[in-house]
Amino acid sequence: MKYFLGIDPGLSEVGFGIITSEKDQIEFVDCGIIKTTPKNTFPERLKIIKDDLKDILKSHKFAAVGIEELFFARNVTNAIKVAHARGVIIEAVHDLGFPIYDFTPLQVKNNICGYGGADKVQVQEMVKRTLNLKTRPKPYDAADALAVAMCTARTYHSELKGN
Repeated sequence: MKYFLGIDPGLSEVGFGIITSEKDQIEFVDCGIIKTTPKNTFPERLKIIKDDLKDILKSHKFAAVGIEELFFARNVTNAIKVAHARGVIIEAVHDLGFPIYDFTPLQVKNNICGYGGADKVQVQEMVKRTLNLKTRPKPYDAADALAVAMCTARTYHSELKGN
């Protein structure tokens, strides 16, 4: 079984999801969030994200890491800060030599739910069903990260087959 990590970038909360997968088999390993607080300076928050993520990255030999791309319609200032956080995430993954897969939210929803307009509850429910979990994974950021991990594993295996 190969390990896959999915990441849902944010500044206050970075979701992460870890699964194992081999061909058609997929299993839940762990999920959660990396939290930062506005009490810390912006550079401190980025360092917390990078350091905590590096600990997660060192926990397994990942075949690949998937990172959700940003989608913001309104708040440009927040989008720029989250883009900085995403940059730190990419740097941490790259520093440890793991292959990176980028997915838009639409790609993840299409891959997991079969519908790009799926809402967060629908994504949670499909993640729950696919990973045979008793309850929907929470918080949303962790559920989204598991969906990204699943999308990463499927893409990785598809590329190995030459599809």
